[in-house]
Amino acid sequence: MLPVMKKRVVKNGHEHLTTLERVLQLHGQFRRSLDPLRVTPLQAAVLLFLRRHSAATMTDAADALVVRVPTVSEVVNDLVRKRWVTKRYSVEDRRVVCVQLSRRGHALALQIEERVPQVNATLAEEERKALGMSPKGSRA
Repeated sequence: MLPVMKKRVVKNGHEHLTTLERVLQLHGQFRRSLDPLRVTPLQAAVLLFLRRHSAATMTDAADALVVRVPTVSEVVNDLVRKRWVTKRYSVEDRRVVCVQLSRRGHALALQIEERVPQVNATLAEEERKALGMSPKGSRA
């Protein structure tokens, strides 16, 4: 069965992308901007989350990124192998796994953060409003 595609919106005689189409385009642009760093968008999301939340648990990261804990666990294990993230188990409860950036991970998160404005700059003002983002030039 083929997926159902929403038609493009035509406004004032010009074809506009639907919000979903634009989000997917932005995801692709972001993915391509991460290629030189050899990081996937989900890995980047985990690294950026950990940059802002230095002592987070796997559950914290999963909740914030709206993915399941096993998904974050798989990503974190890969990041640990690459020595970008460290894991430690809670002394009180061995089921709780705390994760944080290593020095290398912190440096990589900064590089990733530098790429976000490049992708963000491609958004037109109208698209920013549709996506609920702050105006061009301001920081969210």
